[in-house]
Amino acid sequence: MFPRVILKGTMIKKSQQKKKTSPCNYKERFFVLDTQDLKYSERRPGKKPMLKGCIELSKIKCVEIVCSEIPIPCSYKYPFQVFHNNHYLYIFAPDNDCRQRWVKALKEGKGTF
Repeated sequence: MFPRVILKGTMIKKSQQKKKTSPCNYKERFFVLDTQDLKYSERRPGKKPMLKGCIELSKIKCVEIVCSEIPIPCSYKYPFQVFHNNHYLYIFAPDNDCRQRWVKALKEGKGTF
């Protein structure tokens, strides 16, 4: 059976900084949440999208909105975090409604689809 797409859209992802020497950066990515995974890809003009990450929903431990007093250094100002495999994925939505939809869908999707 093929996974069913729940949500998709463009947001900004902060680098996961898994290594101490990794630079902190923010990249626009196209996210797809389906009944099995959260995937994100780099969209390149005139080329096929390149998959940059895939997280199985069963590996997600926590999803929550991030509230911070620190200025957000990217154009999308509505962050949330996904904790999986001992790493945090920070995602920035373009508006609060978008952020709420993604957080709700991810919380509902953790093993319940």
